[in-house]
Order: sequence, then structure tokens, then C-alpha cells
Amino acid sequence: MNDVDAQKEQDVLKRLASENASLARQAAFDAGDLHLESAVPLLVEHFQNSSVGVQEASERALRQIRGAAAVRAVIPLLRLQDVVVRNIAMDVLREIGVDDLATLTKLLYDEDPDIRIFIADILGSSDSSMALAPLCDVLLHDPEVNVRYQAAVSLGELHRPEAVESLRQALCDEEWVQYAVMEALAKIKDGSCVDVLVQALDTCSPLVASTVLDALGEINNVKIAPMLLSYLDKSSGPLRIKALKAIIRILGPNSLTLLGAKQLDKLQAYMLAALDDEDEDTVKVVLQGLTFTGVNPTATKAVFKLVESMDPFKQQDLLQHAFQCIVGIGYNEALEEALLAENELVCRMAVDACGHIEGRAGRYALKRHFDALPTAERERAMEVLARYGDDRDIPFFSNHMDTTEDPLVLKSTLEFLGNNMHHKESAPLMLALLHHPDPMVKTAALSACLALEDEDTVRNIVAYATDEDPDLRRMAVYTMGYVNAELFAEQLAQAVQDPVMEVRKVGLEAIGYGWPPSSEKISALEYCLRDENRDVRQVAVEFLGTYEGEGGEPLLLEALRDPDDWVRVRAVEALGQNRVASAVPELVTMMEGSNLLVQLKITEALGRIGGDMAFQALLGFMSYDSSEVQAAAAVAVDRIRGEEEPLV
Repeated sequence: MNDVDAQKEQDVLKRLASENASLARQAAFDAGDLHLESAVPLLVEHFQNSSVGVQEASERALRQIRGAAAVRAVIPLLRLQDVVVRNIAMDVLREIGVDDLATLTKLLYDEDPDIRIFIADILGSSDSSMALAPLCDVLLHDPEVNVRYQAAVSLGELHRPEAVESLRQALCDEEWVQYAVMEALAKIKDGSCVDVLVQALDTCSPLVASTVLDALGEINNVKIAPMLLSYLDKSSGPLRIKALKAIIRILGPNSLTLLGAKQLDKLQAYMLAALDDEDEDTVKVVLQGLTFTGVNPTATKAVFKLVESMDPFKQQDLLQHAFQCIVGIGYNEALEEALLAENELVCRMAVDACGHIEGRAGRYALKRHFDALPTAERERAMEVLARYGDDRDIPFFSNHMDTTEDPLVLKSTLEFLGNNMHHKESAPLMLALLHHPDPMVKTAALSACLALEDEDTVRNIVAYATDEDPDLRRMAVYTMGYVNAELFAEQLAQAVQDPVMEVRKVGLEAIGYGWPPSSEKISALEYCLRDENRDVRQVAVEFLGTYEGEGGEPLLLEALRDPDDWVRVRAVEALGQNRVASAVPELVTMMEGSNLLVQLKITEALGRIGGDMAFQALLGFMSYDSSEVQAAAAVAVDRIRGEEEPLV
């Protein structure tokens, strides 16, 4: 080590020995970054420091330095009575213990059983095959049950198939150790584990058997399934449920259907019985299993019976599992019967399921029983049919568009025939529904008509521009803007003079979005800027803010004198966004007579516009009576200064 390195090392060690927590903490960080082995003793001492910051920094440093010396230095802390320090030492050794496995392994035979437990735990985190033999020896020969238990747990953490034989021999140990052995075998997941677990199932206690079944489910080996199916017949209660869950987990969606008919029938019977289990997680697993057992009316009926007892607000997740199960089983007579169930939840689920099941059988059932459904479910059924129907459903929808008065049914019908199918033959009925009293139906009818992209239909709608009904005039004006605002320029210019505000607003929007910059457009916007209605004036200001031709800025300045606060706010925002320097004097003048909202918007706009005049005004606002204005002015000043500072 050269003089500079030696000097740096001594400086770190000196600070590390300091009683000043801040100095010691930083020194610990430096020792770790420099990997100073000479700092290890001091770092270990700091595990007992009263400062948590120093403790954590020392722990971090030792994880960086590592090495056999660090391992040997930390080991003595395992004998302390201080649980916190001992736990820190354990955590560090779990990470760096592999650097000196020989020393750790010797401690597996220490006189203190607690030390043996700690070391067995640490070796389980080593990920080293060198830890296998000593752990297996301890598992089979240590006199303390808790040490043997920890050895089994650690062997599971190592995931080495070589440990299976020793784990098998440990099955004759106390129940507590057997329990750990089963969990270890589940983690190893080697094929050799399966035989050990299966053999143990017939001889172990119910507690251990429960763990065995969990382990078999985790291993997920298909060859276990036949044995578990046989086990179902000779088990009962919780163990049968555990076995059932393991089978479902092992076979999954792709293998359940491969079982023989008798095996599948038996499995279905057990699953149906398990639907009554009080544990929701169990019921969810069973529902997943039933999903893949094929079309089965008995199963469908059983699931709907379960649904009847559910709380739709508290058991939404379970309801979703039930729904997926019904859909997975597929269409059958039990599902069709559920469409007419008195239970509202069952009926609703049946309607939704009919729409989601592949094929047309479910949709045919909805159409067959449509008139018998309760009103709410008819509306739901029509929505489902509209979403999933095809051209073969057109006659059904056409019939209902001509006969029903239910607004929600009509809405779905219009969406299907117009937006989905573009069925031009339905145009006369769609046009007729523009006169419907329900606004929702009118909106849906207009959308459907426009979706047809049919010139005759558009012409019929535009003809309503002079109708006495303002709703029809509004829809006609909207259609002009939707189709081609420039083509209907003359009619739209008239629309912004309509006596009804809604018509004027729609006409203004059509002009704003559809006309290119021109003298005619600026004239229309100017006209609307003086409209008696605030909403119309506000929309006009918004369009002026994005107007790219000449004439927009003077009108925005005019809008600053509007009697409505929100119109003025929109004008201020537009002037700021467009950085209209000529607006600064008027904006400054406006401050005195405006409310707080307008003042804040003016301040923000001046910050965007920038320039000397805006900067000077904002400096004055920083001494305003309002703290909100002061704060906004400070932000705006910083913005201007940031933009004007030269690039370095």
C-alpha cells in the first residue's frame, strides 16, 4: 500500500473509532467502499452502537468487504443476549457466510443448541453444495429437535436433490421435524421427492398429511394425480379438500379433460361437494377446476345455487370466479333455465354468461327468452347482444327498434344496427328515432345515422336545420360540422344566430373545428364573442386562442372586458399561451378590479409573455396584499429570469 493509501486507511480507522456518530457513520461507508479488511473489528463493534445509522452503515460495509476474516469476526455476536445485534449478525452471515463455510460447519457441533440452530439457518442461505453433508448429518443425528427442524428447513432452501434421501430417513422423527421435511421436499421439487411424499401419506399424522398434500400440489407432477384420486376415497374433511386442491393444481386446465370418464365423474362429484366449504379460497380453486371439466348442467346448476347465497357487495372476487366457471363450463340447459330465475343475481350472471360463451347458443337463448326477462335484464341482454352479435342478429334488432319503447333497449339496438353493422336499410327507423322524447335515444339515433355514412341519410338530417324543434336543429347543425363544415358554411353562419343557445354553441364548434382561417371565420367568432350566453362566448374565446390567422389577438383583448369572470380567464390564458406582448398594459390594469382567480391567471400569463414591462409589473405584484398573488408573481419572475439567462 502506498503512502497515500495508508494515510487514507488511517484516516478512516480514526474516524471509525470516533464517538461522534456522524463521523463514525461516514467512516463506515468509506471503509466499505474501500474494502478495508483492517476496519472489520471496529465495524463489528459498531453492531452494538446506540446509533441506528452507525449500525446500518457498519452492516453495509461488512457486506461489501466480506471474506473469511469478516465471517470469523461476526460469529461471536451470535452468542450475545442482545436480540437486535444477534439478528444483525445473522443477516450479515446469511450473505457472507459462504466465504468461510469451514468455520461455520464446525459450529454445527457446538455445545450450545442455539448456536447450532443459527448456523444451520445460515448454511441454508449459502447456496453451496458444501453445506449439504453437514446439514444432512445434523438432521439425522443432532440430539435437539429444534436443531433437526432447522436443518430440514435449510435443506429445502438449498434446493438440492441430493438431500432427498436424508429427508426421507428423517420421516421417522418427531412430528415437528416431519412437518419441516415435507416443506423441504416441496421446495426441492425433484421427481425423487414424489415417491417419498406419497409413501409418507399413508403413515403420517393428519397435520403432516396436510403438509404432504400441499407439497404434492407444489411439486405439480402429473404422475401424482392417480394416487391422489384414490386418496380422495379414503380421506375426509380438510384432508380431502387438500387433496382435491392439489389435484386441480396439478392437472390444471389442460389435463383435467384427459381423465377417464369414471375418474372425471368422481372428481366432479368431490368438487361439487366442496362448493359448500366455508373457506372462500378453497371454493375459488374448486370453481377453477369445474371450469375445465366440460359441459355439465349439474355443475352449472350447483354454481348458480352458490351464487344465490353470495353477497354481491362483499364477495365480488368470488362472484367473478363463479362467472368464469359458468362461462368455462359452456352453454347447457341449466344456464338457459337460470335466465328465468327469480334470483336477480343469478339471472344477471346468466345473461352476461350467454354473451361471453363462445358460439351462438347463448345468444340464441337470450333472444328466445328476451321478452320473459325482467326489464333490467332485458336492457342488459340487449347490451350483451349488441356487443357480441353479428349480421345474423339484424332481424332481431330491427324488430325491437320498431316495437320497443325502452330507451336503453333502443340505445343498444341503434348502436348495433348503426355503429356496428352499418345497416343502411334501418335508416328510416333511425331517422324516426331522432324525434324520440328521450335525449339518450336521440343521441344514439344521430350517432347511428352518421355511422351509416349514407348521403341520403345525411341530407335528411341536414333538412332539419330550419325545423321548429330546437333539438332537431341542433342535430342538423352537428351533422353539418361532422360531415363537412366548409360545405355547409352558409347554414353554419346562420346557426350561430339561432335563438336557442345549444344550437348556437354547436354551430360555433362546427365552425371552430371545421373552417380554415379566413375572414368569414373571424367574423363568425367575433359575432359569437358578443353572444348573450356566457358559454358561447367562452367557446369563442377558446377558438380565438388557437386561431392562426390575422384578427384573433384584437378580439382576445376585447374579451378581457367581458362581464363574466370565466370568459376573462380564458382570454387571459390564451393571451399568455400566445405570448401577446401588446396585452401586457391591459393585463396590468385589470389587476386592481379583478377577483383572486383572474389575478392569479394574469400573473401566470405575464410570466409566459415575459419582457421588461411584464417583469417590472410582476416585481410590483410581489408586494401585493394577497399572499397567493405574491407567490404566483415570484414563480412568474423566476420563469422570465430562467428564459432570459444566457446558456452556459
